[in-house]
Amino acid sequence: MEEDKILYSDFLSGNNEAFQKLIMKYENNLIYFITRYVKNLDVAHDIYQDSIMYILEHKENYNDKYSFKTYLYMIAKSRAINYLNNKSKNLPLDNFENTLKEEKILEDLIFSKERKKKIEKVISNLKQEYQLAIFLTKIEGLSYKDAGLIMDKSEKQIKNLVFNATKKLKKLLVQEKIIEIKNNKIIRLLLWFILLTALISSLTYAGFIIYEKYKASLLPTYTEKFDNSQKNNMWICTFNLAWNEFMDERFGGNVKFKNTTPDIVNSLNKRDFTKDQLSEKSYYIKVDVTRPELKETIKNDIKTKFDIDETLTLDKINFDIPNSYTIYSFLHKSFKFEEPFDVLQSDKFENSDENVKYFGITSSSKNTLRDNVKVLFYNDNNNFAIRLNTQNNEDVILARLANTNSFDETYNKIIENSNIEKEHKFNNYDTLKIPYLNVNTEISYGELCNKELATNKNNISYITSAIQQVNFSLNNEGGDVTSRGIIQDITKSNNSINRNFDFTKSFYLFLKETDKEKPYLMLKVDNTDLMEIGK
Repeated sequence: MEEDKILYSDFLSGNNEAFQKLIMKYENNLIYFITRYVKNLDVAHDIYQDSIMYILEHKENYNDKYSFKTYLYMIAKSRAINYLNNKSKNLPLDNFENTLKEEKILEDLIFSKERKKKIEKVISNLKQEYQLAIFLTKIEGLSYKDAGLIMDKSEKQIKNLVFNATKKLKKLLVQEKIIEIKNNKIIRLLLWFILLTALISSLTYAGFIIYEKYKASLLPTYTEKFDNSQKNNMWICTFNLAWNEFMDERFGGNVKFKNTTPDIVNSLNKRDFTKDQLSEKSYYIKVDVTRPELKETIKNDIKTKFDIDETLTLDKINFDIPNSYTIYSFLHKSFKFEEPFDVLQSDKFENSDENVKYFGITSSSKNTLRDNVKVLFYNDNNNFAIRLNTQNNEDVILARLANTNSFDETYNKIIENSNIEKEHKFNNYDTLKIPYLNVNTEISYGELCNKELATNKNNISYITSAIQQVNFSLNNEGGDVTSRGIIQDITKSNNSINRNFDFTKSFYLFLKETDKEKPYLMLKVDNTDLMEIGK
């Protein structure tokens, strides 16, 4: 990636901090990769350190026709194989759980105790080259060609390995009843490798949310179609606010990528939501040069305006990136119902196995509670909408509608039906039952990052971070929303890139008169035979 080349160039120029940033990007994933060979986490750490030392001692060896990631993995693989070749006997393979700390973390988070042994069995039954092929191509995002360089295989062989590995993985997951089959389609496929890497890297990959409690699938715009492969689709405006500022302040119009522009960019460019849809007291936006002082500025601004401490969120962001800008959007709203609703008895939701908490109105509730509710429309028990009144000039609209494909379509149908409805009163015989809600979700829009942007200026620009985070709660008393949208981009002039004109390898020399067309002397220098020996 271009960012890696810039960091490595800075490192060659003496910036050791740039090298540290470069290595930290791949540390955890590289250690996991090495464990696929040596099956021992402590040994993997040692090999990782050895690989880094090799790069430091031979920093001129890197050929930038390969990505730095490929180069790094090739070195690590070579050292892992050297370690195995120097062992007097084969390493034990039966200590899988104890030697791979990362896998235990995953299992404790995601799977029940009954599933742990099944997962271990599935992984241990996959061939090593299957694990490596999927890890390099599907998780690390390397091309088949680069993965082939690392594994000493052709591009076609890597393609076959990935195909066969995926097929084998699905088969084993089905056999062990870790996934279920319904109507000949897989309805629950936990991609073990992706989950594992997400945990190792402390990242949430775009389009993929780990199924934990209170996680929702965030859509970048409300006009996007619902992602039916995910549950609990959600949209909130903060990333749109940040993107609008990115277009205006950093790009000067609609954003385009140098090569293929992702669909998500075209959707965001439409500006479906702008800050004039919000009161100024509910949001905060900051666009500035990325520097350590900016962190304190944002922290103090949000503390002053909302009395919220942003330290934990800001600590996760790198504010020490040269030639970078940071766009930080923040939304906070808190509302109370005109009167708290009754707490109802816990009950099932859909076909859930567990009971959940509910609030609302029953036939025995006091009549004043009914003033909290306005009926927008009611067609039948599966097609209706209501509005809950608040003390804070906020409308809380809840609806049940069938056959809608996006939030935009759903909301328009609510408005359309509401204009038809004549009776909006919540009557004495009406009842209401709403589950308590909690959302705590963060997503990184990875398809926006580390790809060169198409600018008209003589520079290289790309987005390094595109993150959205939201906390939302709803209970019988009211609700609370806090959300952030974060975009960081780097712009570096082509002219500012350190260029080393070192004729320390094979080169050509030509001599010509200035006003003449052709040289009168031409020389290709291949070795030191023509050179004076230095001290």
